[in-house]
Amino acid sequence: MSAANEIDDSANHPIYEDVYARVIKEQFDKSALDDEFVKELVKRFRQAPVTLCARAIGTWINQKLRQLHWTQQELADKLNVDRSAVAYWIQGGNIHLANLAQVVIEFKSQWSELPVPARQELALAAYLAALSYIQGKLHPGQSSKNLDRERFWCLFHLFGEQHWERAIRRKDPVLLRDEAVRIFKAVQAALGEKPRSIVNVDGLKQLVSEWGLAWMVCLSQVPRKWAVQ
Repeated sequence: MSAANEIDDSANHPIYEDVYARVIKEQFDKSALDDEFVKELVKRFRQAPVTLCARAIGTWINQKLRQLHWTQQELADKLNVDRSAVAYWIQGGNIHLANLAQVVIEFKSQWSELPVPARQELALAAYLAALSYIQGKLHPGQSSKNLDRERFWCLFHLFGEQHWERAIRRKDPVLLRDEAVRIFKAVQAALGEKPRSIVNVDGLKQLVSEWGLAWMVCLSQVPRKWAVQ
């Protein structure tokens, strides 16, 4: 495929401008990113979308049982599995494709009925899981708020360009205010509603202080081509 035919998705996946990379060198010893750390990070990144799907399917199975007035044991008998297996699926445990196919048949349902989350939600779950893991490793024993969707999108739009860093470096309150407005508009477009927990420049500064390093470590180690837009 020629370069002219390639799709540029640089605006669709999490990134950080090179100007921010120095933060890793200044604040974090890369030697701490040993093989076990990276393996566990990638494992969590790839498992999170699976977990999200499993939870959605478990909720669907439970709803169908209620609609049909079946017990977990009745479904288990039809599938020739233990009742504990059905309970495990309903609680969000992984279900094998063979078992899921049997469930669909017993419910007289269609594959299209399965509530598989949107691709964007799957990718977002991966990043949130990886970021939370890194944050715990960077700051063990330190309590901090979980990274929610709103904070994720603030980081996404803040680190994707150099404007915020330039405003901070210049200590220019006008530039900072204008950049905050830009970020919040972009976050609102992503969420479909105005940000509620981070609404001003100070909030963005605090977010960067708490999560900026984890953001850059994450993107340096996981498949960041997993687009979220």
